Amino acid sequence: MSKRQKGPLPHPAPGIGAAWLGDRPAYGFGDGMMKLGEALLRCHDGGMLAMQASPDGQSIWTAGDDGKRVQVDSRGQVHERLHVPRKWLDSLASSPDSRVVAVAAVQTGHVLGPDSTSQELRPHKGPTALAFTQDGQELAITHSGGVSLFERASGELVQEIPCAGGPISVAYGANDAFLFVGLSEPALAGWRLQDGQAFKMGGYPAKPRCLVQNTPGSVLLTSGGPALLAWPIVAGKGPMGQSAGVYRPRLGLVTCVAVQDARAVVGWSDGGVDQVDLASGKTGFLAGPRP
Repeated sequence: MSKRQKGPLPHPAPGIGAAWLGDRPAYGFGDGMMKLGEALLRCHDGGMLAMQASPDGQSIWTAGDDGKRVQVDSRGQVHERLHVPRKWLDSLASSPDSRVVAVAAVQTGHVLGPDSTSQELRPHKGPTALAFTQDGQELAITHSGGVSLFERASGELVQEIPCAGGPISVAYGANDAFLFVGLSEPALAGWRLQDGQAFKMGGYPAKPRCLVQNTPGSVLLTSGGPALLAWPIVAGKGPMGQSAGVYRPRLGLVTCVAVQDARAVVGWSDGGVDQVDLASGKTGFLAGPRP
């Protein structure tokens, strides 16, 4: 068994994302390359702009400024699944069952189904972020001025939610009863979809670009704060009237978050990575500069 490398991973281009493909770590870079285990793969002719693992862990999807959406399968083979000439593809979302993938392309959204057919969705303005409901039947597309909700099967626009502040990230919560967006103000906003009740959480020093919920859907974790903020999502109320859990193992800003069950991994602006047990509040150092 080979030893795991410790410390920074040397590569001449900036990092775009990291994920697991089976038991192999994968790292995407801005020059279009991906390091998968010990292999270096060419995914894009230009720059890689987005990278996301499928929820089933069997594929990694990437998007780039060459107009291509690429799938890296479990064998490490690279497949071009979509090409939109002369367009930048810069945001990705997978349905929870991994059967459907959406990508933003300048003024449109493209949805690739399980039969490899591509469907084009057109919100009123250019997409900035994408998110599927748990059943994969609805796609939220944020854009300047609001959020457009599309029915995936028909491609019809089913709801338009106005939102000032320029949404840049989006996530459903609590079995799709709530919708959350990170704003460029910076702040966090959301709606109870049953009746349209809106709420807003301010006080962020940076834009909350990363929104993730735990497996039960009872907590929303966000980047953009001076600590990891965990907003309780109470049945019927969401975060309204609730105070966020605050986890601050170091000084700085949270830049990214990943969660599995009750464990969160937090990336910081100084390059550090910490682990947080959401149940006990205990934190632990993982990598980078120490707190």
